Amino acid sequence: MTSTPDRRMRLRIIVLTLGATAMITAGLATEWWWLLGIGVWTVIVAFLTEMIYRP
Repeated sequence: MTSTPDRRMRLRIIVLTLGATAMITAGLATEWWWLLGIGVWTVIVAFLTEMIYRP
């Protein structure tokens, strides 16, 4: 089974979103605001990538 560019981009977006969710959760649990901020910016990047890649 070969990996198409669409599938690879979709996988990148999913990984970004899951990583951001983990960072936001850890940031809230530990009250480390910098980790929460990085998680929020990662979510923004994931959704912008989705929006730009799939108009």
